[in-house]
Formats: sequence, structure tokens, C-alpha cells
Amino acid sequence: MTPSRQRILIVTRHTPLPWDDGAGAYLHGIAAHLATRNFDVHILWLEPHEPIRWSKRWTLPPAFSNGVRLHLAGAYRVGRSYFFPAVVWQPFKARFLHRVGNLPLIRHWKARRRAGRQSAPTPPPVPARWMKPPSEGEAAAVCTAVRKLRPHGVVVSYAWLCPLFDQPALRNLRKACLTHDIASHRAALALAIDTRLTQAEITSADESAWLQRADTLIAISQADADQLHTLAPAARLTVAPMAFAAPPVAQAGPKPRLLFVGSANVFNVDGLNWFLGAVWPRLHALAPELELDICGNLDAAVPGRPSGVTFHGRVAALAPFYRDAIVIVPLRSATGMNIKLAEAAAYGRPVVTTPAPLAGAPFLAGAVHTADTPEEFTTAVLHLYHDPAARHDSGNRARAAVEQHLAPEACYAGLLAALASPPGEF
Repeated sequence: MTPSRQRILIVTRHTPLPWDDGAGAYLHGIAAHLATRNFDVHILWLEPHEPIRWSKRWTLPPAFSNGVRLHLAGAYRVGRSYFFPAVVWQPFKARFLHRVGNLPLIRHWKARRRAGRQSAPTPPPVPARWMKPPSEGEAAAVCTAVRKLRPHGVVVSYAWLCPLFDQPALRNLRKACLTHDIASHRAALALAIDTRLTQAEITSADESAWLQRADTLIAISQADADQLHTLAPAARLTVAPMAFAAPPVAQAGPKPRLLFVGSANVFNVDGLNWFLGAVWPRLHALAPELELDICGNLDAAVPGRPSGVTFHGRVAALAPFYRDAIVIVPLRSATGMNIKLAEAAAYGRPVVTTPAPLAGAPFLAGAVHTADTPEEFTTAVLHLYHDPAARHDSGNRARAAVEQHLAPEACYAGLLAALASPPGEF
């Protein structure tokens, strides 16, 4: 007898689109795998990108899994198209309020209010926080989705959405948090890098209080799971690394290029600036014909355009770039599992990385080249650049490590068991 399908609602403020960044790819990969394993998967995206919200109509690209139902806050869905009625009626509302506000009686009332406030001190502005608990509007949207979809369990993306589990509508459901990384550790590292920050966005005390509301925590690596146990000792822990179905190996051309892939987060920007300032001039002097491709929305975040470096922005497909690439991952700080490091290994590409990204993927330590200084990085890149056999051997070892450790069935077995368990055991 075939077991009945169970419905899971995933709630995220961060993008669930796999082409946006590593976190989006991780969430989408889990959702797509669950959809093939007897789960009806729904994703509620609380904060769609502004270009999407203001497009009136947005069509979900084919790269998003057909087995996963995506819901966008403020939108109605017809097939794979989303319609945002607020874009149509808000201009009429604004014009109406403007006309009402200019009526003599209303203008006189506003003037008296302004005069009464002139003597009061102006409160300091409150900075917008991405790592903030759910707003009342977000909580209401989630409760509406729960009442409509009647899921067996709710998975929130990142620790700061765990306060949603306090809502009465979610009380008797399975409650899990997809952590992605140790958020307070990421915030502390970002504080050390970004001079614009005056304090960490969240502390370990914040994160601990949020995580303890979940029954199960989903860690992307064993190292993260160990830290999560300290933050929320009563929660059930399951480790679910980002899985990769290794793509076909393309025949590489005779001329390798360097490749960096990443979104404009603080760690990628810091690492790429370090590489372009400390490593690239050495490489360019010793191998002036060598070229570097940069894929991702880093154009505005990285100043200058060194000779031999091309910024491609977001690209529709990375496979053509990986084909001839020696991949660099020059991050000086990292949390969780570096998705692009594992992706490059899955493509069978030789990789030169700093030690930091390997903390979340220790199984790659013997399969990639590690360099901690500009001199070591330069030597490793030039060795691979000038030696086709070394490139071939390094790429094969990296791909074999991914096939051994990041196959979907191995990565998600514990997660499937947790989601299928009765609510009291979840």
C-alpha cells in the first residue's frame, strides 16, 4: 500500500530561486528532492525581489522545479504566472490620498500637528535589519497559508523566522528550521570585515532563543550541527549537506581560464578584493595571457576593472564557464558549507581555495589545492595552469569526493526521516 503524501510548507524571507545564490540553491534543492519522495512541497516567499513585485506579471522560469509549488506574498498565481494586483491599484490609492490631503480642513489639521511636534526631539532612525524576527504582516501571511494549505509540518529558512512557531495556527505541526549556517557566527565575522557595521546584527543569545522554538534543526554540515547542539540542546538535529547530482564532464579546451562564482555577500566581496589586490597582479605579471571570469552580481561591489578580468554579472548557465576553468575560492572568512566550492568540484574542475571554506566541506581537503598566502595562491594557480595532467587529476579527485559524500540519497536521508516522523517525535 502506497503511503499517503505529506504536505510541507517552507517559509522563507530569503530567495528560494536556485540561480540567485548558494542559499537559494540549497533551499530549492531540498524542496525539489522532497517533492520526489512522497511530499507535497509548498514554498511561501515572504519578500520577493522588488523587480518581481513591481512587474504586475512575473512568470516562474523553467529552472524552478515543477514539483514544488511557489507562493509569493501579495500575488495571485495562474499556472506559472504571478499577478500583483497592488501594483495596479496603489497608484489610484496614492492619487486619492493626495487629493484628500490637500483639502483645506485636512491641510489645517496637518499644520497644527506639525507645529505641536516641533518642540519634541527627533528619535534616531531605526536601521533596517534583514536578520529580524517576523513582522506582524509576515506572521499573518504564514497563518493564512497554514489555514489554506493545512500542512503536516512547517520548515522555516534561517533562525530568525523561528518565532513564527509561537503562532497558535502552527502549534500542533512539525516545526523545523533550515539553518544554512550559524547566523550569529556569520554576523560576528561580517562585523570584523564590514567597517559600516557598528554591531553584529544578531548575537548567539538571539539565535539560541529563536532556535529553541523549533523541534528539529537542519544543519548543512556536521561542524554546524555541533554548534547548534550548544545553542539549542533540546532540539533534534539532522545534517543535510547541499546535494549534487554530478553533471556530465565536458571536454575542456586547451586554454584554461580562472573562474570565480559568487553573490555580493560580505565574504565574497572581501575575498575577491583580496585576490584582485594581492594575488592577481602577481599572476598577471607571470602569466599575462591568463584571464579571469567573474560570475555573479559583484559588479557594483568590487571597485576597479583590472586588466584580464571580466565581470559577467548573473549568467543564465554556469556550465560553459566551468568547462575550461580553474576555479578560485579565495574567501578569508566563511560559514556553513560553501556551495560554489562544492559545485566546482561536482563539475570536475581543479580548485584553489583558502582554508576557510573547507571547514564546511572537510571531505574536499585532499581533493582541492589549499593556499593561505598570496605567494601560495599564485604558485598553486600557475602549477595547474601550466600542467594539463595536474588539472585533470585534481578535477577527477574533486568530482570523486562529491560523488562519495554529496549524493542526494546520502545527504537527505536523515531529513526525510525527520519530516516523516510523527509530530511528537519531530
